[in-house]
Amino acid sequence: MKNKFISTILALFSGFTFGQFAVIADKDGYTNVRENGKKDSKIISKLQNGQLIYCFEAPESNWTSIDYKDTKLNGYIYKDRYVFITDFSKIPLLLKNQNSARFGKGNIKISITQKTFDETKHRLTYISENILKSIDGKKYWGNDGGMPKTEYQSIEIKIDGKSIVLPASALQNLYEPNLDYSGVNYDVKTSSLYIQSSNGDGAGGYEVIWKIENGVYKERFITYGF
Repeated sequence: MKNKFISTILALFSGFTFGQFAVIADKDGYTNVRENGKKDSKIISKLQNGQLIYCFEAPESNWTSIDYKDTKLNGYIYKDRYVFITDFSKIPLLLKNQNSARFGKGNIKISITQKTFDETKHRLTYISENILKSIDGKKYWGNDGGMPKTEYQSIEIKIDGKSIVLPASALQNLYEPNLDYSGVNYDVKTSSLYIQSSNGDGAGGYEVIWKIENGVYKERFITYGF
C-alpha cells in the first residue's frame, strides 16, 4: 500500500515543470516563436535579442515552452536561442531583515524594501463581500482574491555612483514580496542588471523580473511561473 501511495505521488509530480527567466540571445539577432515544439510548426511571433522570456524547462527536449509579454502569449523556441538570467554574474545578498534586502558587488549596489499594505491608501474593488477583484483599478498579483499583507516600498540601485530608483509604475500592483526568494544578476556584455523575485501567497504566486540597461530602467515582466 505504501509503495502504491509513493508511486501515485511521483506520477502526479512527474508532469510538473520548473521554470526561470531568460533573455533571447540568437546569432541572427532574433528568434522565431513556434506554435509547437517542432521545426516545421507555425511561426507565431519573432522575439528580438534582449527580450525577456520565462522558460519552462524540459531537459530532454530540444524545444522550450516559454511565456512572454506578461503571460498573454506563449509558444516554443529552440533551446540554444536564449540565456538564463542566472547564468550572468551573480550579485550576492549582503544583508536581509524582515522588510529589506541589500545586494552588492564591486560598484553595484541594490536595496529592496517592503512595507505593510495599507488598504486606506488604495481603491479596492470587490467581486463579492470578501473577494477582491482589483486594487487601484488594476489586476493585482500576490493574493488570490484576499487582502494583501505587504507590498513593495522601493527598489534603489547604484551603479558606478549613479543612483537609479525604480518608478512607482514598476512596483504597482505587486503584492506579497518574498525577499528570501529575490536575486540579482548582471550581464557585463550588455550592461544589463536583472532583479527577480518569486512572490505571492499560495494560489496568488507569481514571478517578476525588472531590467535596468545602461543605468536606465527598461521594463518589468510578470508571469505565473506554472
